[in-house]
Amino acid sequence: GIVVTNAIVLIDRVIHKEAEGLSTREALLEAGSTRLRPILMTAIATIVALIPLALGFEGGSQVISKGLGVTVIGGLISSTLLTLLIVPIVYEVLAKFRKKKPGTEEE
Repeated sequence: GIVVTNAIVLIDRVIHKEAEGLSTREALLEAGSTRLRPILMTAIATIVALIPLALGFEGGSQVISKGLGVTVIGGLISSTLLTLLIVPIVYEVLAKFRKKKPGTEEE
């Protein structure tokens, strides 16, 4: 949920900047630099909150809680990095296809 929301907010910012007249690449760079801190703060806060679970400080079955904590932390780290790197790349590639008209060649 966190990463999906981050991606949606990032792309929404890109769309708004494109509507203001920025090129796709400029809009992506501006949105990335503007949204980087909030995205990282959200991910880091969640990771820090999960550290006690991953280290087994919580009650209950430590085997399950440690595995769950480590898995969620790893997933959050990898998905946050993918959101910051892959989503803008895919958006730019798809934007090129969207702007390309049939029957014309791009130079």
